[in-house]
Amino acid sequence: MRYTHDDIARFLTPHAARHGLSRRTLLKAGVATTALIATTGIMSDRAVAESGTPSPVPANPAFGGLHVYGVDPTMEPSAITNFHGHVGAAIVDGTGTWKVEGGAPETLLFDTDMRFMQGTFRSTDGRDHKGTFAFV
Repeated sequence: MRYTHDDIARFLTPHAARHGLSRRTLLKAGVATTALIATTGIMSDRAVAESGTPSPVPANPAFGGLHVYGVDPTMEPSAITNFHGHVGAAIVDGTGTWKVEGGAPETLLFDTDMRFMQGTFRSTDGRDHKGTFAFV
């Protein structure tokens, strides 16, 4: 019995016939989409300029001059001035272990401040804009 290339391919990859989208087709679609975005200017500087630049809250000397305040109901949770919307904030801290081959494991400490903000803000151009921001 003589086998063709298609018979051998079907034997080696029996699942390929069940999929309507090949990797090659997926990659071609990705390249075409990237080319479309690059040539039409969807991601141009004009779109960025129209989105507005938020004004940060005043610098906090307790945080080394960063424009961030603690996660406390008595403090400003947002990092943006003239902001009206929802803010989620969390302080996550703990320990981790770092293992180096041939060495003793070390205990590392971590402390993170994570926030998200979604709502309306007055930008530096004086107009109101809607936006979503994240701070880690």
